[in-house]
Amino acid sequence: MTQYNFKSIFAWNVILYAGFFAIVGVYLWTMMDRTVGKFYRPLGFIAFFWRIALTTGTGSIFGFLVAREAYDAAIMAPMFVIMSFSYGLAFFIVTLIAAYIWSGRQIGDLRLAKLKNLLGVFVGAVLYFALVYNLTNLYATQHHGIERFILLDGGVYTSMFWLGQVLVGGVLPLFLIYSPAFETSRWAIVAASVSVLIGGFFQIYVIVIGGQAFPMNIFPGKEVLESTFYDGAISTYVPTFAEGALGVGGMALAFTMVAVGARMFKVFPETLEDPNQEA
Repeated sequence: MTQYNFKSIFAWNVILYAGFFAIVGVYLWTMMDRTVGKFYRPLGFIAFFWRIALTTGTGSIFGFLVAREAYDAAIMAPMFVIMSFSYGLAFFIVTLIAAYIWSGRQIGDLRLAKLKNLLGVFVGAVLYFALVYNLTNLYATQHHGIERFILLDGGVYTSMFWLGQVLVGGVLPLFLIYSPAFETSRWAIVAASVSVLIGGFFQIYVIVIGGQAFPMNIFPGKEVLESTFYDGAISTYVPTFAEGALGVGGMALAFTMVAVGARMFKVFPETLEDPNQEA
């Protein structure tokens, strides 16, 4: 903290996260105080672009990590940006619908349809980036090991990838969003959003845990004798109760802050009915 390392992406995130909290705090102020309402739109743009920089930094943590074969790819940065768009919008849709049901207010079908279609674009983009990322690794011979581990021989990580990330987090939401059978179903929108969040959990788990479970190639191109220190062995990891409680507690805290904040502060419009219905 006293000797800042500007070459460290983790050090960059200190500035990015602290700056984002500050910008969003001022942004919320402009939403609630009419005397500073003229700064509402500019601060919204600043928060948006700062947030892109923030997520680019998070993705770059993995993209710059050349020692791990699962990472070491420039595409990790934009992939994390589109992942955050998808998960963030899914969370927003669930929160918005829950907040309006809780307060007895109305949301128009047209507005929900726009959010739903935008979510479909983001979900499709996440699948596209995942496809490009894996095809690129399959093209590079040095990454064949990690690709075989994730796609075929990784056990729980392979199941999480195909069933959790691809099926639950990608195919199922797209079906619920674009199927004519669910065109006017609000519960289908909620189910699609929840599926995106569940699939996002699996995707992050595969990237973070699966990428570190695969052994590091410490001496590329060299044949190294294995020692008693598990060189070249697949690592095992089982989350503890404390880790699970920390994750659930963090989400519960976030939900509570949003719920309490929405009730205490005037940040939601009184109605989100469609324009023709408002008239």
